[in-house]
Amino acid sequence: MSFGKRLKEVLKKLNLTQTALSKEIGTSNVVINRYVKGKTTPDYNFLNKLAAIYNININWLLTGEGSIFPTRNIKTINDKDYYFLPIIDSVSCGSPQEIESAEPLDHIMLDTNSLSGNFNDYFSFYASGNSMSPYISNGDVIIVKQNDDWNTADDRVCVINVDGEITLKKVKIFSEGKEILLQPYNKDYAPILLDKEKALNSRLIGIAVMSVRNL
Repeated sequence: MSFGKRLKEVLKKLNLTQTALSKEIGTSNVVINRYVKGKTTPDYNFLNKLAAIYNININWLLTGEGSIFPTRNIKTINDKDYYFLPIIDSVSCGSPQEIESAEPLDHIMLDTNSLSGNFNDYFSFYASGNSMSPYISNGDVIIVKQNDDWNTADDRVCVINVDGEITLKKVKIFSEGKEILLQPYNKDYAPILLDKEKALNSRLIGIAVMSVRNL
């Protein structure tokens, strides 16, 4: 199987179109189409973002060896199994901020029984800022399950990509999904209103399922 066919398999697994991927990665649809057709070799920046955002095994993508999604480290302590989930960056609990690094900053150890479904669907961030206090504080680790379905996000704390930047807020959906309000818990911060145009250009990345307090 060629690189292009493996990239098509990734799109199928993630339920993504080439256009949606191009917006998320920050690469033109034309370039991704050339990757899929095998006309161009992907650059490091594209591969690095694909691995960081979607947890794709770059080795599999390039060679076909291993699995599409890298196997998480599991360690047994006192007869209990624990996952080591990478903490890949920080999420702004104030104004949106870009994710700047693709490499994990750290890891968090979680009981394998603490998360439902496929562990590869989860990732974690450090919370940055105080707009979600007192429930989420600066430095807390937020466990997020990947999800791009806005219908499941109403009244949930979510990670959202707004104009290429990432923020953590409680989502409130209005006007049959045409308007979205991103609400902070801290009343000292103003909510962010996504009108129809901004809502169309924003992407739900995942829903927060757990917050681990940094003591």
